[in-house]
Amino acid sequence: MKIRGNNVLFFVIEVISGILVLILTNMYGNIGLLGMIPFFIGLILTRDIPDERETALLFKASALHASFLGAIMAIIYFKFPEFNWFYGYLSFGMITRGLIGILYFLKS
Repeated sequence: MKIRGNNVLFFVIEVISGILVLILTNMYGNIGLLGMIPFFIGLILTRDIPDERETALLFKASALHASFLGAIMAIIYFKFPEFNWFYGYLSFGMITRGLIGILYFLKS
């Protein structure tokens, strides 16, 4: 399995990092943001210059991710007002983008 240019691996690391950030920030506050370290390591290890197909899939994943993230943030605003917005935005942003990216890249 190649690491450089492996988008599925990057999105899996992104989902894992999002779950880590969600759990750690709820337990430890700002220190929990260190859960983003695997995301940055994965970004460094897996990123490569994408071809046209990969670029189109990345744009699709990002566009759909923005829609889902807006809906999730609205739910957090109305149903869970005591939840920290910044932590929610980071964690659910990484989780949704990772899941959508995995679905797009495995489907194609």
